[in-house]
Amino acid sequence: MKVLAGIVLFNPDISRLRDNINAIRNQVDEVVLVDNGSDNLDQVKTEFRDQVSYIENGENLGIATALNKMMDYGADNGFQWVVTLDQDSVCNPGLVDEYKKFSNIDDAGIITCRILDRNTTGDEIGEEQEEDCREIKRCITSASFCSVKAYKAVGPFDQWMFIDWVDFEYCARLRSKGFKIYRVNFVGMIHEIGHGRNVRLIREHIFHNHSAFRQYYIARNRLYVAYNYPQEYSMLKERYHILVEFFLILFYGENKKKKISAMRRGVSDYKKYRKEHPKQER
Repeated sequence: MKVLAGIVLFNPDISRLRDNINAIRNQVDEVVLVDNGSDNLDQVKTEFRDQVSYIENGENLGIATALNKMMDYGADNGFQWVVTLDQDSVCNPGLVDEYKKFSNIDDAGIITCRILDRNTTGDEIGEEQEEDCREIKRCITSASFCSVKAYKAVGPFDQWMFIDWVDFEYCARLRSKGFKIYRVNFVGMIHEIGHGRNVRLIREHIFHNHSAFRQYYIARNRLYVAYNYPQEYSMLKERYHILVEFFLILFYGENKKKKISAMRRGVSDYKKYRKEHPKQER
């Protein structure tokens, strides 16, 4: 079995990237860096030289395009599985060996692991589990063990989405085509979810204060996914989450006007999409 690790880059912190590469390169057959127009790409190449392969997009084409580039590279070069990583993610030793134990599950589209958030006091993302391997609804792409066979069967990551909810759309599509997402009972990664803080709005929420750029895509894409996968996501619930985010920005956010405007544009562009496209058969 050949395993590729792919890391998406956009102006990475060199020290963190070094930790990332050193943590994964001895667990896989090859590491490929997919660069989305980083200003410091020359520094990356100088630092890592022949340790990795490179795919250069020349500009920021989004997370979906970068993921497709690494999956296509894996397919074209005889890899059966691809570990997809963010530039800030650091895998724990033994992760890929743990994944390999379950790689013979025929309907596995993605195998993921238990994850710790770097920005908390070691809090785990997602619920605990007792089973060695269990089916879950969705996972983030970072540290995911992605089946090349499943990728070929269901098609590429949705490049229209660009960023945010790209992973959740892909998980929903895998499930709609008969594949499943599994999580192993192994803490495999330390991940930086974002610099969230606890705030109060009727009840306690974690507020990440995303940029206006992100707020646009989060609002647009979560409605887009709920529209295309009603069996997986409640449109009413996703609209509620957008409303909560609106008030969190209003009470606790910075650059409120710009971020709220971006959210409204995201919702508006989703509505345009819905009018221009009949409901997709997934």
